[in-house]
Amino acid sequence: MENKKTFGEYIRERRKALYMTQKEFAEKLYVTESAVSKWERGMSYPDITLLLDICAVLDVTEHELLTASVDTQKRAAERLAEQYQRLTRNFCVFMCIIFGGVLLGFGIAAIVNHDLWLLPIAAASVMIAASLTVLPFLLARNPSREPYKWAVSLGCMVGSVELLILLCCLRSGSMPWFPMVALWVLFGSCLVILPAILPMLPLPVWWRERKASLCLAVDTVLLLLALIALGIVSGYPPWWFLIATTAVPFGAGFIALPVFLRQMPLPERLRRCKASLFLGVQTVLLLLMLTACLSDGGVEYWPAVMSGVVLGLSIVFLPVPLRQLPLTEGVRRHKALAYFSVNTALLFVLLAVTTGRWFFPMSIPVALAGLTLPWGLMGIIRYLPVNGWFRASLCCAWTGLWSWVFPWVTDKILLLNGWPNSTPYQLRLPVDFSRWGDPRTVGWNIFLLVLVGLGVLAVGLAVAGIFRRRQRAR
Repeated sequence: MENKKTFGEYIRERRKALYMTQKEFAEKLYVTESAVSKWERGMSYPDITLLLDICAVLDVTEHELLTASVDTQKRAAERLAEQYQRLTRNFCVFMCIIFGGVLLGFGIAAIVNHDLWLLPIAAASVMIAASLTVLPFLLARNPSREPYKWAVSLGCMVGSVELLILLCCLRSGSMPWFPMVALWVLFGSCLVILPAILPMLPLPVWWRERKASLCLAVDTVLLLLALIALGIVSGYPPWWFLIATTAVPFGAGFIALPVFLRQMPLPERLRRCKASLFLGVQTVLLLLMLTACLSDGGVEYWPAVMSGVVLGLSIVFLPVPLRQLPLTEGVRRHKALAYFSVNTALLFVLLAVTTGRWFFPMSIPVALAGLTLPWGLMGIIRYLPVNGWFRASLCCAWTGLWSWVFPWVTDKILLLNGWPNSTPYQLRLPVDFSRWGDPRTVGWNIFLLVLVGLGVLAVGLAVAGIFRRRQRAR
């Protein structure tokens, strides 16, 4: 009974606060005046189907009606929201008045100075300021546009800057410079703004998961277009455009390509070879860039440069694709042999394009003599069926033997081709440990000590290998 009285008193207070009689209240609800009287005296509750109509007539919420009390927290929030709406409206009106006054002042100045360009330039400048001051508040007043307010505002600001540049170029008569300046401004703006506004934009799901790739792609394209525009305006020769269009993707690839390879939906086989894909793409871009650089008067050096670059990259990075690519079982078991074979072939190609007629009589023999060291070490380490101590011993012995014999073989090859050495190398080293101060002998003394050291180390490692094998035999 007490709840009914409280409920009825609340309805009566709200009705009187709105200056309605019981009859007027009953007419709005399409009920009898006696029914309203019973509600207010706490004798009965209204039908549940009338609750929404009662809330609408009394201007209360369902929560307030059912609890028969004022929802102060919600009322306070509504008051604050109303105050915010009124404040933003007044701010927008105030700023529009200021901007209107600025435009009026520039309009008068344009008429007085007989320079009508002042007004559109001032309007573009005002648009820049309005994009960052008034527009966010106007968009925030619409709940559906509020999440995108800063994306739209920053986009309008960049567009206004581009419009201002266009008007200034038209006024100064320097329209050929507009595409270059506009692209550079757009590139700089996207570089700073795009990472911030992409999360705000209603992108498709596929692109929302790849925002970093989209941002890097847009920045790369804009940078490339800006450089092309710079070359056109500055009158650079055609080879400059080739360098620009290859150097930009190559440089950007170090940052963008790993992101692309990580985010793009690659097949399973390619996903396992992302490092190899990165190296392959960057190698192609590097070769294209070097080709563009040599297109202006350096075409004759192209074979040597290309073969040298490919050889250097292969020496450093070939182990990566050999480990990741789906090779045959035989190649996988002999990756070291494949690595040495590819690099040896590339070395011979480099020698063929650089040494010309000396390739067969001199370059090939010297190269083969030099390659005996790495090939011998690879054979010992990879294929010799002995324990690690014996392998280390044989590596030291082979290195010492090669260091002692290789200069003599090189001298003989040069002599056969008509290039005699003024001081021929002899297998019997001209050492003299009593003359360490003589520059002619100190080098040979050190060389002999190094060879002896390698021999002693080889013997020591072999002895350790013998003891190790005996321990295992026990």
